[in-house]
Amino acid sequence: MAQIPVAGFPIPGHIESPTKGHFVELTLAIAKEAGLDLDIQISPPPRAIESFMQGKSRILFPALDVFFAAGQPIVRTRGSFNCKDDFVFTKKGMPFHRTLDALKGKAVGLTQGYPYVKEVVERRDIGFEMAQSDEANVEKLMKGRLDAFVVEKASGTRAFQNVNAFADMQVDYKQPVSRQDVYWAFENSDEGRVLAQKFDKALFALYKRPDFYQRFKVGVIDPLGCKKPGA
Repeated sequence: MAQIPVAGFPIPGHIESPTKGHFVELTLAIAKEAGLDLDIQISPPPRAIESFMQGKSRILFPALDVFFAAGQPIVRTRGSFNCKDDFVFTKKGMPFHRTLDALKGKAVGLTQGYPYVKEVVERRDIGFEMAQSDEANVEKLMKGRLDAFVVEKASGTRAFQNVNAFADMQVDYKQPVSRQDVYWAFENSDEGRVLAQKFDKALFALYKRPDFYQRFKVGVIDPLGCKKPGA
């Protein structure tokens, strides 16, 4: 069986290399269960997404709805393997902002290339400023050049740690400002749909095994993705 080209992009702790990281190890475990041979290539997000869109890669992970144009057909796994929550990070001792509405008129940091939902980036009443890294946003926050910084939990927490500002971090992890299901996307073809079905079958089979769930529960939350309101 020929190897299936897979595009992924670096995420600390989740995608470290073609063989290391929570998401990579999960993907390889599913491939083994499904009898598939994957060739995982890791590159910066724009390049990984472009490789998939141009048909050079048959699978993209992690995939989010914001990667695709409105109305564009998406062949994806029925099951999601993570939920990406974005939060408002602020500096301890400063106003504790928790919602987008609370950020009206504020200077708020975003990270270049980060997949924010349109409900965030299209807010014209918030003074967004782009930075090249999460750490750059934290440093600007510490210097008083920003009122807040929006990013997902793991990246934000790690950025504060990396600049030795963890003690000054202020965030409410119970109140995300956005949520996105994380899944595998496949080429829009009959072969892609067959691959998606094989991934789904393997994912749900593996989730029934206690040892598998214990192994991946830190990096993978639930095959149903983000919990819906009231769930």
